[in-house]
Amino acid sequence: MRRALSPALLLLVSLLPLLAVAFIFVKCPAKRAEPAQPRAAAQKDPAPRKPPALDIYEAPAPPAEEVRTSLAAVIIDDLGYSLEPVQAICAFKRPVTVSILPFAPATLETARLAREGGLEIMLHLPLEALHQKMEKASQGTIYTSMTAAEIRKNVLASLAEVPGCRGVNNHTGSMVTEDNRMMPVILGVLKEKNLFFIDSRTSPNSIAFETARSMGVPSAARRTFLDDNLEEAAIKRQLEELFRSARANGRAVGIGHARKETLQALGKYLSLADAFGVKLVFASAVVE
Repeated sequence: MRRALSPALLLLVSLLPLLAVAFIFVKCPAKRAEPAQPRAAAQKDPAPRKPPALDIYEAPAPPAEEVRTSLAAVIIDDLGYSLEPVQAICAFKRPVTVSILPFAPATLETARLAREGGLEIMLHLPLEALHQKMEKASQGTIYTSMTAAEIRKNVLASLAEVPGCRGVNNHTGSMVTEDNRMMPVILGVLKEKNLFFIDSRTSPNSIAFETARSMGVPSAARRTFLDDNLEEAAIKRQLEELFRSARANGRAVGIGHARKETLQALGKYLSLADAFGVKLVFASAVVE
């Protein structure tokens, strides 16, 4: 017969599972939770990339409206009798146009000096005037009694006398510039030669400018005579009138003559153009 276990042994046996559990808990403690690590600072998102530029055609800006320039042309007539006038005008160092008479004693030399001095040259074509005495007419004068062939011949001969001329204006001519038979013949020669025409307006009834325009000849008409009165103050006033007219109308032509008083006054007062906001130009710049 088996012997009964003692109470002490029974107690020990009953405690063995508990001891085993305690041993395991002590030997292998529960893993402690790690302290939470601080989160790294959030990184900023990189700046958004700009989209690539599109290849778009941009029309250029319209040009600014051109400032209107007022133009004034000064023509000095009656050159060809001596060289002093052209020398004085060259000394101005200004764009002045000289109009040279054909068949005068110093015609060719005047044209040469004008070219060398950078001046613009015109032919000062003699035309018959009302009540003109034949003996006082300039050599090469064209008369209303001439045929069309004679007119052409005389115009061509006068042009040959003034080499380098770019245009023509009339010397006297109050009778011819009123004649609707004469002017088309004269202007027809100028058109063939690609020359411009300035109507000196020696007659209030002149048809020369209007005829030139109707024929397609580049042309303009005299606005002011600068030296009807040879006093210096009077010439200055006429220059001022010329510049006022240019400012009001965009362009204007003034005509003076190869006289000592005129040239002395112009040497002093041509610079008034700047004060009036007017640009001095050659006659070819104001023709239409």
